[in-house]
Amino acid sequence: MSTDFDQNTAWIRRAQADMTAFLEGLATRLEGDMPGLVEVERKADGLFAKNSHIEAITIHTGNNDYFLKRDGAHISTVRAKTVRGIVLKHEDLSLSVWLESLVADLANLSGEMQGASNTLHDFLMG
Repeated sequence: MSTDFDQNTAWIRRAQADMTAFLEGLATRLEGDMPGLVEVERKADGLFAKNSHIEAITIHTGNNDYFLKRDGAHISTVRAKTVRGIVLKHEDLSLSVWLESLVADLANLSGEMQGASNTLHDFLMG
């Protein structure tokens, strides 16, 4: 019994450390790749600590807003259909479904921006 308990708690500690690294990597990548569309909230690990951790990430894709919130070991992920700042639909999603939906919306956004860029290029060069 004690060995199973020890193994399970060790796995949970490792998963939490992996999640911390995953969130930091995700936030850094999104901030760098999508300036102006991503908001990241970080909280210092202590009063005089140099280290901080991710508390929340918000991504605006045009079609939906994506919210990730961390409260200790708990991660909550929400997709919200927002029109002119008003939330019309709010869905709690598992992390994997949230990530899949985010990737799909980012692909759509990228296509729209590429189309607009091509149109502007054609207009200016034509």
